[in-house]
Amino acid sequence: MTSAIIVAAGQGTRMGPNVDKLFLEVAGRPVVAHTWATFNNAACIDEIILVVRDTLQPAFAQLADTWRFSKPHRFVVGGKERLDSVWNGLQALAPGAEIVAIQDAARPCTSERMIAATVQAACETGAAVAGQRIARGYGPCKPRRPFASR
Repeated sequence: MTSAIIVAAGQGTRMGPNVDKLFLEVAGRPVVAHTWATFNNAACIDEIILVVRDTLQPAFAQLADTWRFSKPHRFVVGGKERLDSVWNGLQALAPGAEIVAIQDAARPCTSERMIAATVQAACETGAAVAGQRIARGYGPCKPRRPFASR
């Protein structure tokens, strides 16, 4: 079983006190909905654990309904720091979880292809980290094949 932990419990303080970047709309839906949708649609992911602030659980439940996320998921309350939130997510995994993908909810550009390549690399080697090449300088770059470090 492969599980995903989407960490969405941060405060996002750099955006200012009245803005939650996870719920800013991009291309017609909140940033976090893009992230969640990618993992929901990824064939290699069996369950999703969303680590959220306690006060936002109803908002995330509404997102699930609005965007019809069908993959098994559950909400876990985040911790004081990001590492505490990841730990809380790990503690909530299904007993059969063998591979775990951990994703920051505010990073919606991870593709299903990148998820699959990283999960495959983790299956083959025991662990993997995803990365994306960046362009030199400024301006558009040509997309390249994603890679997963083994």
